[in-house]
Amino acid sequence: MIYILENVNELDRDFLEKSHHLLSVQRAEKLKEYAVLSDKINGCAVYLLLRYGLKLEYGIAEKPVFAFRQRGKPYIKNHDNIFFNFSHCKNAAACILSDKNTAIDIMEIRKVHSGVLRRTCSPNEISAILSGGQPDRDFIKFWTRKECFSKLDGRGLLMDFSQINENLPQMKYIHSLDSGEYIISYYSEKPVEISYINIQNLLNI
Repeated sequence: MIYILENVNELDRDFLEKSHHLLSVQRAEKLKEYAVLSDKINGCAVYLLLRYGLKLEYGIAEKPVFAFRQRGKPYIKNHDNIFFNFSHCKNAAACILSDKNTAIDIMEIRKVHSGVLRRTCSPNEISAILSGGQPDRDFIKFWTRKECFSKLDGRGLLMDFSQINENLPQMKYIHSLDSGEYIISYYSEKPVEISYINIQNLLNI
């Protein structure tokens, strides 16, 4: 299932204070590393979405602690049969849970810069984006699909995005949703339900 929290950009320090007791020591320490308040809020929000999903789907109430696979992709200690991934953007946060390897990426619709376009897309993709009538929206869709693919094995932004294309076998399992304000792309080999969560849901875990 995918869990989404919208309007994350409206949260403030009060949210962090109210949710601090819901964080593991590991996660609380990680949030301290972020210098920007919005990064702290987003990092807290995705963790609480994970906790919510673990409790709802698996009956797991304890605070998840992360360990890391060879390429740095996290998994939950003592529950390595549960796969998860999360992502956030300016105005939303998302978490996906699955019994198979998965990934998710979310990004708000924003202006595409020519330099980023050239570095991350093939000539054919650039042509499709620029000729489609909605270049910003089309680029974000390409980007989230590519980043979702890159997160499957933990390499993430270390990959050459210009080499990630729709002909790769895994891409047929990457699905994209356009909310109007942001685009979500996620990897799943079977249908996935989407649940929109509010702040009170998270604070009452």
